[in-house]
Amino acid sequence: MTGPDHNLGFRQSLLQLLESNPPHEEKLLAEFEQRSDEGPLYSSILYILTHLSFPEGEARRHWKQIRAHRDRLKEKLGRDVGTRVALLDYFVNVNRELKNPKIIEISIYERTERSAITDGLTGLYNHAYFLQALRREIHRSKRHDLKMSLAMFDLDDFKKLNDTRGHLEGDKVLMKASALIQETLREIDVAARYGGEEFAVILPETSASGAFVVAERIRLKIAQFFRRKRGGPKVSVSGGVAAYPEDAEALDDLIRRADQGLYRSKAAGKNRITLAQGERRRHLRVPASHPLTVSGRGGRKGTIARAKNVSEGGLLLSIRDSVPVGSKISLVIQPGTSPTMSLRGEVVRVDRTAGREARYELGVRLLSGKTQVLTVLNASPSVEA
Repeated sequence: MTGPDHNLGFRQSLLQLLESNPPHEEKLLAEFEQRSDEGPLYSSILYILTHLSFPEGEARRHWKQIRAHRDRLKEKLGRDVGTRVALLDYFVNVNRELKNPKIIEISIYERTERSAITDGLTGLYNHAYFLQALRREIHRSKRHDLKMSLAMFDLDDFKKLNDTRGHLEGDKVLMKASALIQETLREIDVAARYGGEEFAVILPETSASGAFVVAERIRLKIAQFFRRKRGGPKVSVSGGVAAYPEDAEALDDLIRRADQGLYRSKAAGKNRITLAQGERRRHLRVPASHPLTVSGRGGRKGTIARAKNVSEGGLLLSIRDSVPVGSKISLVIQPGTSPTMSLRGEVVRVDRTAGREARYELGVRLLSGKTQVLTVLNASPSVEA
C-alpha cells in the first residue's frame, strides 16, 4: 500500500503540526486547513500517523469523525488526549481499520523512510526515487500541458581521479559536487545520484533553454569551486539536457535523449553542456558564412564573429571568446553587397569547439529582425573576415 504523493515542504509543515502539544494543535490545524490547496491535507495526516492510504474525500470524512471522537474522549476523561491518541483509538476500537498497530517516533520513522529513497554518500535522491519522480512529473506535465526538462551530468575523468588520488578523495568530490548541484536548484527541482559519478536533475515547468541555463550554472559552479581549491583535484562536469515534449514524451526516451546530449559533450572535449536537439525544428536552418560584429558583453564592443547557420528563430555563431548564457547582445551583420543590418539577441547556448585554437559556438535567439535575417544572409555572398 503506497501513500499519497507529498510535496516535501507541505509534508514538513504537517510533521511540525503533528509533533506539537495538544493545546497548540487546534490553532495550528485551523491555520493549516486554510492551506489545503497546497496538498492532500487529510490523507497526508492519516498516512503519516497510521500508514493507511485514503482518497482525500474519504480521509476528510474520517478526520471529522476523529475530531468528534476526540471531543467525546475529552468529555469522559476530563482532559484533552490530543489528536494522535484519539486517532489511534478511533482506528483500533471504533473504525477497526488497524488490527495490530505499531507505535513509532515520527522523527525516527522519517529518517528511516528518507534513507530508503536517498543515496547514503551524497544525500541526493537515489536512482529508484528518481525514476518515480520523473514518471510523476511527466504525467503532471502531460495532464496540465506544461513543459519540463531533464539534465544529466557526469564528472569528467572521475576514474582517473580515483586511481591517482584514491577513493576517499573521490568520495569527497562526489559529496561536494552533489552539494553544489543541490544549492543551485529550486525547491521544486529534484536532484538524484543516477549512478556512480552520474547525476540527474528534474526541472519541472522549465523549457530546454531555461534548463540549459541551470545546467550551465551548475557546470561553472563545480569547475570554479575546484579550480580555486589549492592542491585539490581539478574537477569538471559534462552534461546533456532534454525537454518534454519537444525531445521526447516517454520516460525512457527522455533519459536517452539527455544521455545523448551528455555523450556529445564528452566527445566534444568535456566540461560543457549540450542540448538534446530533437529532430523536429520550428524553423528551417540555412548554412551561412558571414562576418558579424558582436557587442554588449560587459562593455566590450566590436568583437568579430562569423555566422555558421541561420533561421527565422536565431543564429549559430563562431566566436573567439566565450559569452555567458543569458547575455543580451547586439549584432551587426556585414553581408557584403547588402546594407548593414543590426539585430538584438540572447545567448541560449555556448559550446567550446575542438581544436588547438580556442573558439566557441554561440546559439543566439533573435529578439529583433527575425523576419529579415534569413533573406539577407541567404541572398548575400559570404565575405571572408
